[in-house]
Order: sequence, then structure tokens, then C-alpha cells
Amino acid sequence: MRVGVVILPTAGWPEGAEPWRLADEMGFAHAWTYDHLAWRDLLDRRWFAAVPTLAAAAVSTRRIDLGTLVASPNFRHPVPLVKEALTLRDLSGGRFTLGIGAGAGGADARMLGYDEPEPAERAARFGEFAELTDRLLREPVVDFDGRHFRARSARTDPGVGPERALPLAVAAGGPRGMRLAVRHADIWVSNGSSPSPGLVAPSVTPELAARQVTRLEEICSELGRPPDTLRRLVLDVNRTDPPLASVAAFTDAVGQYREAGFTDLVVPFPRTEPPFAGDLAVLERIASDVLPTLSAPATSAGPHQT
Repeated sequence: MRVGVVILPTAGWPEGAEPWRLADEMGFAHAWTYDHLAWRDLLDRRWFAAVPTLAAAAVSTRRIDLGTLVASPNFRHPVPLVKEALTLRDLSGGRFTLGIGAGAGGADARMLGYDEPEPAERAARFGEFAELTDRLLREPVVDFDGRHFRARSARTDPGVGPERALPLAVAAGGPRGMRLAVRHADIWVSNGSSPSPGLVAPSVTPELAARQVTRLEEICSELGRPPDTLRRLVLDVNRTDPPLASVAAFTDAVGQYREAGFTDLVVPFPRTEPPFAGDLAVLERIASDVLPTLSAPATSAGPHQT
């Protein structure tokens, strides 16, 4: 299993560089950040943009893979997003994964002055977003005429295609989103569920995650994709019984998620204050004592194994 961390973009540089450098030096497989204009738990606190944060992280690290977890159509259009992703691929030496999701209600959905879409509208919008993003990462020139997104002779990189220019991760908790992941992604992402997405923090359990994996594999069979070509990443940011409460809690989480069929686990990088307040020493012990015991399964998912 590959293990990564999610780092909140709340600290100015160079203080903000320290978690990225530490995660790299400790041997974690990947490090991610949230892509928001403002985030639910820290609405009135400093919050930096994801893309320049990842650009700085790319030139401050050596080996760790980097990514968005996740960019959404709440305030993104695939054409400039893919341009930025390709730039991050270059800055990182090929260590970048573009993670996308449907987005939720809350600040991101309102700050540009639009009405928040209903669930069906949000799903339809994300379907176009995922399709156009995938095409832009495969084709040097793209025309697209959707109801939510359009592109006219959109040029990304003359060298792309037919393989995707970089790995694409798609976050989805339900069957409609899972179908997008099966059609377009190298990595499927789950963070469990929330009673009010965007307003209430999500949580995940191994039991819920296992049910989602079962449904994902059914959809793979329906669409004719071998399940082992799609990596499965679980983001465990639980506030109750967090995976970094202790080394034992982390080891238990790894075992349960691996048994459920996941190839990757992402946990929060510990902060000195909520959310995700924790003890850095626990993460250091995990890096020294647990990571070396975890073996990464061989898959054929994507052009770059993140």
C-alpha cells in the first residue's frame, strides 16, 4: 500500500514548505493539498491557492509525488486547469497527479456569485468536466460543446496523446461518479460520506469503503475495465478515531483498508491546532517503523505510477 499525506495550504512560505519537505524526506509516497477558494473549517483564516502552493512544493521536494485532492468545477474550467497541471508536471519532473471531484456546497460554490447547483445539475456538470479534462490530457487540440463547459481549438501540449499526459484521479462516492472514474481515471478516490457535503466534515469507515469498492468493481465489469487497472485511494480525515491517533491506530487502518481493496491511503499531516491537530512524532514513527513494511502492489493504472 502506498501512503500519503494531505497538507493544508495555511502557512506562508518558507514555513509552509516544511511539511512538504518532511513528507518527502520521511518516505511518504505522495502529498496532496485541497483546492479551494476558502475552506469550511478555516473560512476566516489564511488559506493559500493550491496551484502556486504545489508549484513551490514541486521545487522544494525531490522524490514525493504531488497532487490536488481535489480540483472541482465550482470555480475551475478544464482548459486553464489542465494548462496549470501540465506546468506542475514540468516543475515536478513528472511527479504530479491531477485530482478532480464534483465539488460541494459552501463557500467555493458561492464566491463567484452563482447559485449553488442542485445535486443532479452538479453531477451533470462534473460529467462534462471529467470528460473534457481527460480529452485535454490526451489530445493536442480539443473542441468541446457542452451545456456547462465549452472549448474551441483548445491547445494544451503538442506532445500529448494517445496516452494521458499525467495521471488523473477522480473522487466519487456514488455510482454515477464511479462510472466517470472507471471511464477516465487512473485512480479512484473515496473520502467516505458527509450528511452535508461542504458544510460538515466527511468520515469514512473500512466497512463503508469496502462496500464502495464492491460497487466500483461491479461498474468496472459493466464497462469492461479490468478492476486491477484502477488504483483505489482512501482519504481518511476522520475527526473521531483519527488514523494518526497512534502508531497502532494507523497500522490498524492500513490493514483494514488494504483488506477492503485499497491501494493507497492518505492521512492529514498533523497540525499544531485544529483541524487535524496531532503529534508529529507519531508520523515520524510511522515513517521509520511502518512505511518500510508496506509493499506497493503492481498495477497497470496510468502512465505514471503515483
